[in-house]
Amino acid sequence: MEHKVLAYRHSQEVDGKRTQKEEVSIIDSRTENGVTMYIVRTQDGIECTAIYNIFTNSYYADDVYGIIESEPRKSRDFEM
Repeated sequence: MEHKVLAYRHSQEVDGKRTQKEEVSIIDSRTENGVTMYIVRTQDGIECTAIYNIFTNSYYADDVYGIIESEPRKSRDFEM
């Protein structure tokens, strides 16, 4: 079951500032060494990693560097 939350998206950052939250769906999570990482889906359909910051009480979705590809990229074979 997906859970919807408001999150800042990395791609929406302007001059180092995040000004607007967007609804995202949490589709998975896992905790390692006391840190929980979330997998979210944006309204654009992008699946990416996200974190929750307890100090700002906000989720942060990394839709720039944390994109999760559903299919692994095919390696290119070059003939020589």
